[in-house]
Amino acid sequence: MIALILRAVGVLVCAGLWWWLSSTGHQKGGREGMLYIVTSFGALFGGAALLARPLAGLLGEWASTLFMPGDRHSGPQPMYSIPEGRLAASDYAGAIEAYAELAAAHPTEIVPHLRVMEIYLRVYQDADSARAVEVAALQSIKGKRNRERFANAARLIMAEAEQA
Repeated sequence: MIALILRAVGVLVCAGLWWWLSSTGHQKGGREGMLYIVTSFGALFGGAALLARPLAGLLGEWASTLFMPGDRHSGPQPMYSIPEGRLAASDYAGAIEAYAELAAAHPTEIVPHLRVMEIYLRVYQDADSARAVEVAALQSIKGKRNRERFANAARLIMAEAEQA
């Protein structure tokens, strides 16, 4: 923190020095004035050197998020291949069970709950069970934004099922 304050003071000193040297150079004119103006650019370079490291750090951290995602991907990711394989084999009860395990292991994920709702609606045509899954999911999903996303997606799935 002290280093940041010293850098800020240094930048302010360099900016003030640049302003004073360039204005003095313009007032004096001629060769002597040109010397002041050229020297003022040295003050600009000094200020830029003081700002370079913190700005490079900020820009580097921002750019690194493009290639190295944050905490969301730091842990193990849900494995959807097991329930999807069971769905492909028409083992709907096994798929529901596998999705329930995924939902319990990854409480921020909304996809397992939505897929179970889809199975109940499309395969079993049981809207009551799908609504029960929706209510249970809204209680178990972690994070306000995840619950909102789930509620919106569940509303669309239920509306689609009612239209069919």
